[in-house]
Amino acid sequence: MSAARDWVDRTSGEAGAAPQAASPRASLASVEGPDSQQVDVAALMGEALELLEAARRIHGIEVKLELPEETVLARTGARRTRQVLLLLLSHAADHAGEGSVRLVLDAPDDFGDEPPRFQVVTSRARLSARELQAVFLSPMLVGPAHRRLARARELVESVGGTLGVERGDCEGLTVTVELPAPGLACW
Repeated sequence: MSAARDWVDRTSGEAGAAPQAASPRASLASVEGPDSQQVDVAALMGEALELLEAARRIHGIEVKLELPEETVLARTGARRTRQVLLLLLSHAADHAGEGSVRLVLDAPDDFGDEPPRFQVVTSRARLSARELQAVFLSPMLVGPAHRRLARARELVESVGGTLGVERGDCEGLTVTVELPAPGLACW
């Protein structure tokens, strides 16, 4: 019984008169990280694709990845940006059918006029005008088919970016995400 009591005293921090060394406490700082930092968007795209392929989420769908030569940095949170990519790629996989998904990353310009942006183009996806309006109002107003798109919009806006959706007959659905620019590269 005394061994159990000693264990309870040690783990609860209510030890009697015996001083104990302070136990290290878990910190959320290591999990969360700062709200915004310089992240490599191309690396996050690769990680998101690998994760979805490992989970067999995009099995049987051709995903074309178009990346620039240079590293594309954005001033955003890595975790939220990864979530946005996972949501958009899952949405594209759900609506691609027999078509393909194209993921295009554009680098920012050197003067900060154009922020980094990426596009998810789903060739066979369709979105009605009513559904498109609901995506920009609230995820709760959208049906289950496009809820991931609405959640991605909320996450993009929470990191200071913008999400736009274009409907086309030939191209299907194009989702464009502009992320906060990393700052001026040269003056």
